Amino acid sequence: MSISAIIIDPEDEFERSFMLPVATEDFFTKYWEPAAEELGLQWTVLFQGGTDVELEDLPTILAEISLLKEWVAAKMSGDAQEHMLRRLKLLEIGLPKAFRRGGAVVYIG
Repeated sequence: MSISAIIIDPEDEFERSFMLPVATEDFFTKYWEPAAEELGLQWTVLFQGGTDVELEDLPTILAEISLLKEWVAAKMSGDAQEHMLRRLKLLEIGLPKAFRRGGAVVYIG
């Protein structure tokens, strides 16, 4: 299984094709979960079980992504570090694009 971000009830081709990969279940459990717990993150810990995200949630999620990037840079190394930083950057850049339409809801899980 994998964790990704998709737009719920897409209204156009962009929204239908919108998908941001986050992590495999194993990678999430091994790296994302401990980081989120150590940092006391509220949203990131919900990703594995799945959660709906609205535009008003975006600033908090982006702040958590920033904290995760700092944690990864300090606590990880090698391929795992590079992989997680790529996924975090993808979320950081891509997630705001999902909310170009008012009322859009993104499911991350």
